[in-house]
Amino acid sequence: MRRNQLLAGMLIACCICAPALSADNNPPTRTLGRVFDKLKRGEEVAICYFGGSITEAAGYRVKTLRWFTEAFPKAKVREINSAIGGTGSDLGVFRCATEVIARKPDLVFVEFNINDGSPTNDFRKATMEGIVRQLWTSPTQPEIVFLYTTSRDLNCPRGSHPAVARHYGIPEIDLQPPLIEALKRPDLPQPTDEKLRDPKFDWKAPGQVFMSDSVHPNDLGHKIYADTIVAYLKTQIDAAPSPAPVLPPPLVTDEFATGHLVPPGAAKLSGDWEVLQPDDKNWLLSRYKDGAINARRAGDSLVFEFEGTAIGLFENVQSDGGKYEWTIDDGVNSQGDPNFGGPKGQKHGIVDTAPGPYFPRNHYAIFSCGLAPGKHSLKIRVLEERDKTSSGNRLLIGYFMVSGSK
Repeated sequence: MRRNQLLAGMLIACCICAPALSADNNPPTRTLGRVFDKLKRGEEVAICYFGGSITEAAGYRVKTLRWFTEAFPKAKVREINSAIGGTGSDLGVFRCATEVIARKPDLVFVEFNINDGSPTNDFRKATMEGIVRQLWTSPTQPEIVFLYTTSRDLNCPRGSHPAVARHYGIPEIDLQPPLIEALKRPDLPQPTDEKLRDPKFDWKAPGQVFMSDSVHPNDLGHKIYADTIVAYLKTQIDAAPSPAPVLPPPLVTDEFATGHLVPPGAAKLSGDWEVLQPDDKNWLLSRYKDGAINARRAGDSLVFEFEGTAIGLFENVQSDGGKYEWTIDDGVNSQGDPNFGGPKGQKHGIVDTAPGPYFPRNHYAIFSCGLAPGKHSLKIRVLEERDKTSSGNRLLIGYFMVSGSK
């Protein structure tokens, strides 16, 4: 028992970033005291899990939620599962208002590190801080915790997200060091002959024993993730509540602080478009609470007028998905900024919604950010050409994604 307590303490020390006021005047890391005060009083507490497929899976999310309910049986713990596989903070920042804030969270775990990828750039910082600024200007002003998952190589960089965490004083839990520490365990399971032959596994990778593929944890990996998160949560049970958050000036930009979804009915359609009604029973359509539109043939087009500085589509990859060309205003790209990253100043491009090597799913395309403030016109036209993995030229749009409007 004593050895396990020491190990838990070591993991907390190496995985939880909780500095005091730093030399560059970053604020002190916030506590979860407000959340635990409500739990101890037996009140309703809404806990949101906001991320990609690692969060969507019935893994660490389910295990940590169970800990909350068992540790505080008198409280009403309400789960908000706002995860979508294969998506990053650049979609999350547009989903945040309807899929997180509208459900009144008290605590939000944000897990986009794997899907946001690397290298470090200002675009990823901007979308993450857009999520923070939206959450902290919402009615519940929830506490936030950044989670950093990893891959089987156990060497995932932590670049853009920690910079945002330090700027806003947000707690961080790095789930990579606990897996590295767990490699020392003598009881780790050995791969079966079947798994050794399976090409989706790479047993030369040190962390494969914790993964069901390259990045998705198996039950052991999820258990270590959950144990690490719970170890941190236990340090917060009696923590003094932080005051209500006050937003500092942006680290990069507040362009994404107004990210929102616009129903597809706002567009002017030309051609053979199918209008789809909301369908909660169809998982490929259930995210689109205002219905969707689906182009049926090459040449179908639309015009969408918007006010803002960033624009994209929340769309589907589908078996008959086609390619489309998009143009903003005059279609002339601004000079890019390699240090910023992302699609800053882009005004023209082509997007493919064929399944490729994957499968039908909810997906998205960010066309541009950093546009001049004011009104703009987006034009989309479905192309004749299509990928060899597609059986058609369809384009299913669930929402337009707009930000940067005042």
